[in-house]
Amino acid sequence: MSLFRLVGSVTTQATHGEDIMLFNKKPEEEFMHDFSTAKRPSTAASTAVEPAASAVRKANGAPTRSVIDAWLTITGNLQSEGEVQVDGQIQGDIRCAHLTVGRDAMVNGNITAEEVVVRGKVKGVIRANRVILQDSAQVDSEIFHKKLSIEEGACFEGTSHRSDDPLNAEVAGTKSTRKGNGKYHEGEAVAA
Repeated sequence: MSLFRLVGSVTTQATHGEDIMLFNKKPEEEFMHDFSTAKRPSTAASTAVEPAASAVRKANGAPTRSVIDAWLTITGNLQSEGEVQVDGQIQGDIRCAHLTVGRDAMVNGNITAEEVVVRGKVKGVIRANRVILQDSAQVDSEIFHKKLSIEEGACFEGTSHRSDDPLNAEVAGTKSTRKGNGKYHEGEAVAA
């Protein structure tokens, strides 16, 4: 028999912004429920609900956000219309609206997004209108960008190409801010 014990109160937020309060009347009371006999939703029912929830988020204008947590490694390409936060590892290409690479994350593949914020490690071509390399970033890449910001402490090795259309820019004919040895030199980044 599986038991669940609830002491105190917990507040959670439902999908439409209303708060739901789970609580018991007295902190020392226990709520017990046998989960081994609880019915689980069928796969078909849960699959049908997922597209509807996605449509509700898009219809309400709320941004969608996907998180790849620190214990997850993905081998293969990732594509999303919303925001993606990577705290784990990805071996493959990423295409999304906004990408944040966490401090302990690693991406080994090409990135295409409107905006890319890097705090961790990236190896591959980055194509974005706006690229921000924060102080803990370690980037070995060719970056195509409209705006590039590199914070003090960030490590960037590779080339930087300024373009009015970085998402579709060709390698030939682009302007590079690379120094002779291919390394970023402090104070020479294009301001965001």
